[in-house]
Amino acid sequence: MRPILFIVPALASLLATGAVAQDLAVRDCRADSASILPMVPAGHDAITAHATDDLLGPSIFQRHSTTRDGVDFTIETRRFDDYDAQLPAYLGCETPYMRVTHAQMTLLAEQTEAQDKTRMVPVFFYGWSNGADALVARDFDALSDLSGRAVATTPARLDFALQLALDAETMPDIRLVDTPAESFAQDAGLPFAIMSTPRAEVLTAGGVGTGAEGSVAGAQQLVTTTSANRVIGDLLVVRADYLEQNSDKVRATVRALLKAEELFREDAKKQVVDFQRAAEMVLGDAALEDEMQTLWRGVETVGLNGQVDWSTASAPRSFRSVVNSGQTAMVKAGLIPSAVALTDPPLDYATLGDNIWDKRRVKASGFDQDAATAAIKAMSNDDIAESTIAAVTILFEPNQAQFPIEDYRTAFEEALDKSQIYAGAILSIEAHSSYLGYLKGVLKQDWPPTRQKRELASLRNTSTARALAVRDALVETAATLGYDIDNSQITINGRGIEDPLGGFCNDLPCPPKTEEEWQNSRRVVFRVIGMESEAEVFTPLNEW
Repeated sequence: MRPILFIVPALASLLATGAVAQDLAVRDCRADSASILPMVPAGHDAITAHATDDLLGPSIFQRHSTTRDGVDFTIETRRFDDYDAQLPAYLGCETPYMRVTHAQMTLLAEQTEAQDKTRMVPVFFYGWSNGADALVARDFDALSDLSGRAVATTPARLDFALQLALDAETMPDIRLVDTPAESFAQDAGLPFAIMSTPRAEVLTAGGVGTGAEGSVAGAQQLVTTTSANRVIGDLLVVRADYLEQNSDKVRATVRALLKAEELFREDAKKQVVDFQRAAEMVLGDAALEDEMQTLWRGVETVGLNGQVDWSTASAPRSFRSVVNSGQTAMVKAGLIPSAVALTDPPLDYATLGDNIWDKRRVKASGFDQDAATAAIKAMSNDDIAESTIAAVTILFEPNQAQFPIEDYRTAFEEALDKSQIYAGAILSIEAHSSYLGYLKGVLKQDWPPTRQKRELASLRNTSTARALAVRDALVETAATLGYDIDNSQITINGRGIEDPLGGFCNDLPCPPKTEEEWQNSRRVVFRVIGMESEAEVFTPLNEW
């Protein structure tokens, strides 16, 4: 059945028909149009607010808003209550810039790409959501339950829904609504919703909701962008006509933002960022200082090299990669009839960032590999299944010990892609052995318990060796493709016959019913496992 798209009235400006879009005034941008940066209620916008702070002297923007010809100009800011509210100002060139996510660009294209002058040109990547957003489920325990079921989200969080949809067995029914948390609380028939993590904490009472104190009975968080931390990306687009007439100002603005991002990270470490002032500028109320800090803690920036990667089409999680995969999911979900042409980032960020001191990618710390391995080994089969976000499976022949890249390249690349998308989750290489020989020994040769124990240990050791061989081939593939992987993210789990494909019968693996089932039992699974509740798995963050 084709998914149903629910559009509430406030989204009409975002997903308008051509006729409605024409009602929004479209005005030309001129060479003397003001350089105004929009701010929306998001963590990354604390950077923009901080860049205007001139309490102790010229602000970051004042110091760095100079064109390559030495012309100084003023970078102004304007606060918007939400992402959607920017569109009229953008079309009317009240501000030539707009804050969007990758999926929002596609949704907005019907209005912005209708005329070349309002065409969106992506020029700056603020970074990723890393913990700010969560998927909440009602009476379901595993992400696999999302398959074929309804999930509510906003356009700003649509990228999260799209990625989860791509990893689901059956395309979910993605519903765009203004307030997913309220829809979830009020509609008992809505099983899933994506919302801000603070709101999710209320609905789930920090665990499983009971229906008391604003929680929803049976509600729990299944995954957040702590695990899926390369999914929702915040970016800045500029109108094509403004860029054409003010290319030097746009480049200088991006240059100032690059410097602002670097200096903000330094000042945040020193704890000298005025979050009260940022709250007033971004959220409209200085009293929301704690909320502003929470928003900032839920995002991460990418640094100069990350900016370069984002603009390089062939790089993992680049602008082009995220847009293409998102549009593929949007077509499958019935959100758009076909792919939409969007402009790639055109700027040379390496040159624009020549005044950046630290040119490395900004990264959160890695994982405690030993703790992650121990946590996974302590899980039951059901626990592992419920914690699985995505999985890729390869098969092998009897007695096979090596895994040549040329034979498994497609699967290796898919597993590496998952490790990049879910960079905050563990990639467990889980090897399973065939259990037919063990069954014959127990059932037909009447192996004694000591022999059974010895054979089970041997099967675990053999599967561990296979998992290690697969890991080596995966790392080699990553080097060949130029993937920057975090080795601490990868764990080994030689399972032997602990999780037989056909389940258990009388405490033994159920005999395979077909030759295909026997062949499929010899498998290695690249399993992306969310470990957000296992605090000891993560090393402390040191980049913020």
